[in-house]
Amino acid sequence: MNMKSFVALFLAITFVIHGIAFTILGISRRKIYYFFLTGTFTFLTATYVMKFEGWVPRVPGTDLPAATLLRIAGAFCTLGYLRLIYGEEGSWLWKLRHRTKRE
Repeated sequence: MNMKSFVALFLAITFVIHGIAFTILGISRRKIYYFFLTGTFTFLTATYVMKFEGWVPRVPGTDLPAATLLRIAGAFCTLGYLRLIYGEEGSWLWKLRHRTKRE
């Protein structure tokens, strides 16, 4: 196994673990924004599994690689998460936003 394949496999396994962890957090804490992170890690897992396997599928009807579309979907999940916690009192982003207002 070459280094690129090893890194892709390592990241895929790590992303699966993160996805499971955020799903458990979402269920136990009953917060919807954790499921946005589950989505992010699901899309990233799919991307790196394709990389590990050497698959380069294209989006039908375009010349766009499917991995690019999956990364865009993951980025939108992350942006959705950030948007939700921006107004969630007590979240790390809320605290950061209010700390800069006090200084």
